[in-house]
Amino acid sequence: MFTSDPTALLQSLDKVQWSVATRTFGSSHATLIGLISSWWIGLSPNAHSVLDGAPSYGSGNAGWCDLMLCCDDKPLGVVEVEGTKPLGKICTLSAYFSSNRQEFASIWFGLLLVYAYGTKGKGAAKQYPPAETPEVIDAARMVSATYPAKALAIVALDKIVDVELSAVRRVSPYYAGSCNRVTASVFMKGKKIERPVLFENTDKIA
Repeated sequence: MFTSDPTALLQSLDKVQWSVATRTFGSSHATLIGLISSWWIGLSPNAHSVLDGAPSYGSGNAGWCDLMLCCDDKPLGVVEVEGTKPLGKICTLSAYFSSNRQEFASIWFGLLLVYAYGTKGKGAAKQYPPAETPEVIDAARMVSATYPAKALAIVALDKIVDVELSAVRRVSPYYAGSCNRVTASVFMKGKKIERPVLFENTDKIA
């Protein structure tokens, strides 16, 4: 069983098969959701389960996240995977923390996996901006301070532009990059606990 320990949460994230992300080109959204699901169930195959497309945090279709992570069918965590609008997804995780739905009272952590998406610059100067921005950090800190009993993990997947591309990867600019590093932070009570490097592709270090 997964206990409500933010440090253990961080340490467990190195069990995600991040190497799969290095061989996935494009937005990788579906792949990353699958990796998080696989990680969670792998931590405790007999007890853990995933609601893929979580129920709404409010009545009707108020809003929902990508995944709800459960233990013995009791929800413990909520997950968002996002490449373009991470601040909005932090708001969604916060809405689960404040939800009045009794079914969600056991949720103690949220996880935002934010990944590099679009490039900036041209030619040799073209690169992917960092997936994690100061605005994301500030928002995570504020949410964790507002809900001191909850932990908020931010996992950032960064990419590097590949110079040599195969013919099929030249079909679309979305295939131009590959994952080179994955890092993580956990915020609780408004403070960052730690930020380990979860994965580094030594062939793609920027």
